[in-house]
Amino acid sequence: MGAEGVHLSDGSLLRRPAIVRFTDQRPPDELVQSVRAIPLAGHGVVVCRLADGTAFLPGGTREEGESVDECMSRELVEEAGFLMKGRPHWFAAHSGVSYHRVPYRPHAPFPLKAWLWGAVEGELAGPPTNPAGAEQVTSVSVLRPQDAVALLENEGRGYAQALRHWMISGAPVEF
Repeated sequence: MGAEGVHLSDGSLLRRPAIVRFTDQRPPDELVQSVRAIPLAGHGVVVCRLADGTAFLPGGTREEGESVDECMSRELVEEAGFLMKGRPHWFAAHSGVSYHRVPYRPHAPFPLKAWLWGAVEGELAGPPTNPAGAEQVTSVSVLRPQDAVALLENEGRGYAQALRHWMISGAPVEF
């Protein structure tokens, strides 16, 4: 793939999906497409797994009209069966520029967008709700933060990067 993207056989250009950078600066909420969580239960980090063994930290795309806090709460219930106690501590973001021709969803920010990272305490209250059409989580574990980093190191999507950043910054959480 070149700097612009890939030239297809019909002569069209398939652009790279986005340029993304990690920052500890919180973007304006209107640029936040998705939230990602570091959910804390007891002294551990909640990590989810799919049937194929893929491990991830819960999070997902905002629904139309949904606040970032509401999105975090909904995604945690759906993917981990986790109930928040208090508000998330928003500490970092992956910010990017999309090269797609249309937004991911009609209400999503475009072409500038961000994935907001937050840590929040809470409890595992039941199994993930696994709504139809969403990832189907098969297991939820609570790991020591350093073990979660090791597990997520090769999963991509910036999970280990964000978790390490949170740990280095003193692992803050709002109550």
